[in-house]
Amino acid sequence: MVSALQVEVEKVGSSLAKVKLSVPADEFEREISRGLKQVGSQVRMKGFRPGKVPLSVLKKHHGAQVLQQVRENFLRDAYTQAVKDESLKPLSHPKVDLESLTDEAGQGFDVDFEIALRPEIVLPEYKGLTIESELEPVMADGIQATIDDLRRQQSRPEPAGDAGLDEEGIVLCDVSFHHEEDSLMERENLRLSAKTPPPGVDAEAFEKAMLGAKDGDTIEVEALLPDTLEKESARGQQGTCRILVREAYRMLPPTEEELFAVAQVDSQEALQKLVKERMEEAHEERERVRVETALIDRLIADTDLELPEPIIEEQTQGRLQQLHKQLEEQGLEHDAIHAAMDEQRPTAREEAIKGLRALLIVETVGEKEGLLVTNEELEAELASIAERNNASVDEVRQYYSQQGLGQQMAIEILERKVRKFLHENADIRTPS
Repeated sequence: MVSALQVEVEKVGSSLAKVKLSVPADEFEREISRGLKQVGSQVRMKGFRPGKVPLSVLKKHHGAQVLQQVRENFLRDAYTQAVKDESLKPLSHPKVDLESLTDEAGQGFDVDFEIALRPEIVLPEYKGLTIESELEPVMADGIQATIDDLRRQQSRPEPAGDAGLDEEGIVLCDVSFHHEEDSLMERENLRLSAKTPPPGVDAEAFEKAMLGAKDGDTIEVEALLPDTLEKESARGQQGTCRILVREAYRMLPPTEEELFAVAQVDSQEALQKLVKERMEEAHEERERVRVETALIDRLIADTDLELPEPIIEEQTQGRLQQLHKQLEEQGLEHDAIHAAMDEQRPTAREEAIKGLRALLIVETVGEKEGLLVTNEELEAELASIAERNNASVDEVRQYYSQQGLGQQMAIEILERKVRKFLHENADIRTPS
């Protein structure tokens, strides 16, 4: 767009630039006319030859669309000019509600907007940071507990018969809650064990009542009625939970040979060795994540940087909007949602500040150490996402493009590289 833009830039501290854009009336009207003519060359309207639709008719039908596009073009050009002329380093693109602006004929186009700037960051020393290892050794009792869990996972149900439900068994049952003479909530065909009480039911009392239960038995236990009941007067009141046992099962554990086959080993010694190796890998992975997170948190705490308020507020609002959506999906009422959001605002703001600080520090370390994200890494990430979601790479690429998630994916890859770099260059000490 060729235009007579008037762009004034005022830096406010090191983290914000205020931009004033002014477009003369003749230039503004000329661009609108040009936009309408371009639309006229493409649209087909009854009663008019192609390219011969009067501007007044085009303005009536397409004026709002063209006006919005012209405004966006001028705003983009002003942003580009401000960044170039003042050598700005934007942290984000400006958010301007162009639809809320009003125009007066012959007045041109004037708008003010702000550009959040990347603050100057002086990193503390980030190589050779000392941290004590908390890597947990794999113990024999832990190995046996894991094998026992595997055995329980591979157990198969068979009718409990006259023996009834035991500690490891399960029941297929209907559960209902009652208050006085009212049946308040019913759930059918639930799978429960004696160790998985319904909400509001004391675990010890439930287990005692359920042990020995047989097909057709009805078990009643006291319950603190859930807050989700439709009858408000009964919420939180003392009531009764009734369990109708349809079928009771005991869990038959696999034989040693069956367990070996699942683990693809041929002996108890080989099974213990395999479990130990897997547990060591899991412990090492947890410790790696812990160490990397601790190193990042230390850099965040030790780095002094000023964040622009507009970007903090934008990130805070984004987190609150996510909370709003979650609470709506849970069925909370309007007043309860807004009360929860007001309560969570300080926490959302703290999380936004920490997230922004972490992002800037990760990017700065990446720049200093040349930890660039390559096209090959982006393609590998797309392939990994596609495999996890049973989709093609092209489908994932198209989705990320349509949702504008490409930059976010690059940032996540960079963060992994920076975390790995900090870990590899840390002084990890084993406690004496």
